[in-house]
Amino acid sequence: MSLLSITFFIVGASIVGALLVIIRAHQYPAKVRKAQEYLDNGDIAKASEIVKLVLERKKDYVPARYLRAQILIQQKQYLLAIAELNGILSIPDFDKYVGELDIHYHLADLYHETQQWQKEVEEFRIILQFNPDDINANYRLGIVLYRQHDYTGSKDYLLKAVTLDPALSDLYAPLGICLYNTGEYGTAENFLIKAVETNATNYEAHYYLGMIFKMKKDYTAALEMLGKARNDRRYFDKSQYAIGQLYFDNDAYSKAIEELEKGLPYIKDNTDEGLAYRYLLAECYEMENKIPEAVHHWEKIASINPNYRSTQVKLDDYKSILENKNLKFLFTSTMAELQPLITEIIAQLNYSIVYKKEVSANEYMYKCFSVKRINEPPVLINFIRTTRDITEGQINTFYQRMLEEKCKSGIYITTSKFSINAKSQAANKMIEIMDGRFLQKTMEKIKGKKG
Repeated sequence: MSLLSITFFIVGASIVGALLVIIRAHQYPAKVRKAQEYLDNGDIAKASEIVKLVLERKKDYVPARYLRAQILIQQKQYLLAIAELNGILSIPDFDKYVGELDIHYHLADLYHETQQWQKEVEEFRIILQFNPDDINANYRLGIVLYRQHDYTGSKDYLLKAVTLDPALSDLYAPLGICLYNTGEYGTAENFLIKAVETNATNYEAHYYLGMIFKMKKDYTAALEMLGKARNDRRYFDKSQYAIGQLYFDNDAYSKAIEELEKGLPYIKDNTDEGLAYRYLLAECYEMENKIPEAVHHWEKIASINPNYRSTQVKLDDYKSILENKNLKFLFTSTMAELQPLITEIIAQLNYSIVYKKEVSANEYMYKCFSVKRINEPPVLINFIRTTRDITEGQINTFYQRMLEEKCKSGIYITTSKFSINAKSQAANKMIEIMDGRFLQKTMEKIKGKKG
């Protein structure tokens, strides 16, 4: 073969090769489009076959790899799809064929499906670097962080999303809850009100709104919101606890007991929330002077955590009451049943009762005259059944009653003790004080006479 023939052969082969490359280059997009048609029509097998053939000849052909990632997603092979999409991101000039944002949105979805929460967050942060005003990215990143209880991180994204699109009413509740947990109660209240107005069955929003009203001491509104929140099992015992606190703060101890008892079957005693719930119930029984019931709950707490608050101290104090017959009688009898005993105690002090008045469920006031000094002004006697030390405030309140009843002196009798400040106030206001020890001695004296 001549040199000229060889030259023509080489040139011809090169031209043919170049033409084949050009033809194939034009065939790849057409083949991928055909594969896309098959995929759109639900024929995954044919789409996969075409993509496989294309990638065998051109392994980094981005449109084919992107279509393979979509096929893997439809087949729910999420981990393989993640690997494919990350592989595309490493190919130079991949963005000539597919938008980088589209890939990151796919990856965010896939990380969500595979519960790789931190990577999902990272993808949304990348998306927002491209477009800080992307409503969908702000929305979804805010929700992801909210579900992770990252309220500080979530708040700004949710606020941005709802500012960009106020129609996103489903964000009102999570945004309100985030603001509540970051201490921005005023703004939280506004969003939570919108949440319950747009969805009357959003009981989670009712709960947090109730807690805000409770802090504001708007007890009527708080009770209404917390009452509705109980429809959500997740918030039943929490709402009952908050309702119990409301009644406790307003001295409605019997009502608090009634509500707290309803939630008692649902609490978990071995949690901090469960212990706090039972402790509040015990305190309510204590304030109602139902010592056996209070002791029952403190014993339950002590069996789980004996160091919880002042449980052991209270148990020691109240067991000594229950083991003392006289004190036990004072705390296990009704105030009506105690009236004869109180009348006898007052008689032992040489006073005769003119009239009596109920101050509260555990407190009575008696206006009396001295049987030995008939011409002296009347004296006001106060009897209160309690296990708590009498405070300076209680002495001052009693003094105001003395003035109203036109009594120059008074006697304050309690089943417990007096604080140092209470003793000081009593001495300055012509009030004689008599504590639990006095009662025990007087009761023994009365018993001795009757015996």
